[in-house]
Amino acid sequence: MSQLLPGSLCTQILADLGADVIKIENPDGGDGFRSRPPLLNTTSSFFHIINRNKRSMTLDVKRSEGRDVLLRMVSGADVFLESCIPGLMRRIGLGYENLSELNPRLVYCSLTGFGQDGPYKEKIAHDIDFLSIAGMLDLLGEKNGRPVVPPVQIGGAGGGIWAALGIMAALLGRGQQGVGQYLDVSILDGLTPFLSLVMSQYMADGNVPVRGENLLGGGYAFYNVYETKDGAYLSLGCLEEKFWQEFCGAIGRDDLIEDYHADEPRRSELIAEVRSIFLEKTRDEWMDLLGRYKVCFSPVNTLEEALHDPQIRHRGLWFYGNHPTDGRVPQQAFPVRFSLDTPAIQAYAPNLSAHTAEILKNLGYGDTDIAGLRKKGII
Repeated sequence: MSQLLPGSLCTQILADLGADVIKIENPDGGDGFRSRPPLLNTTSSFFHIINRNKRSMTLDVKRSEGRDVLLRMVSGADVFLESCIPGLMRRIGLGYENLSELNPRLVYCSLTGFGQDGPYKEKIAHDIDFLSIAGMLDLLGEKNGRPVVPPVQIGGAGGGIWAALGIMAALLGRGQQGVGQYLDVSILDGLTPFLSLVMSQYMADGNVPVRGENLLGGGYAFYNVYETKDGAYLSLGCLEEKFWQEFCGAIGRDDLIEDYHADEPRRSELIAEVRSIFLEKTRDEWMDLLGRYKVCFSPVNTLEEALHDPQIRHRGLWFYGNHPTDGRVPQQAFPVRFSLDTPAIQAYAPNLSAHTAEILKNLGYGDTDIAGLRKKGII
């Protein structure tokens, strides 16, 4: 019982790994991602990219007859995931206490922005808000500039991954202990691993990292992004001194080796000097030159270039699937390779309510019962 990115990503991970996932959607249009552009015939590419290998069922659980259906489903389920505001599920009789009494082996996961407790538990927020509160957004951007808004979903994706990991751990624990448990997964909490190094540094020495000046934020010449003669960009990631030495040798400037960890003002002067050097050649020329040395560098790919990058293509990270109604739909590969049971696509994202009747019949509902629920708008 979730929509948009976090919960849908979590359950797609589980579905890719073999779980039978039933996506319960609102009868009045379903998941909000279904209708958000760009549409591929009838459904958004956003929905297709995170909802494969699932079955779709429409159900109004706020009404008693809808809750009865859900309770019958839960009695034989392994996992229940919801992403409603804290307290809502309990108020409508679908909280962990209610469902675990019916099915003690149930793993119940609540995936929310801030978790089930604390002063922010009912605060509405999106990815930019989580990054801001966590201290991450303040670190993104250039020196003396404004924070940069990431054009990708960091918190939401992280929350979905952590929820999937927690669910799998709880299932493993259930196999040993015989009972399920409740999981409180917070998107904000899930950002801590991304901040582990910079936060540990601050907690150790008390020096607050400044945007564009810290080690991993572009504050040093050896770990930065540079524009080339043709207006393209290259990243330089020579964190270890041996790689910086190779880079200095490649550009014929061994005199810069000793400035590897220079203090200000030399540190800023060095960045400016390396910037001017990179402007002397095109990106392809730099790729050819630096490729002959042991230097950590990469082209700053556009999405178009990333899609055609030889390593990304070789690993098959992005591809198109053939959906029965929407045709050619974008897909992401499962990012872990297994030597035995490799995750595979069994079915592409389901049409809204495609499996409602099938699921209800499996629960023992007859055609007349199903017709009645449909007439009342419960399914």
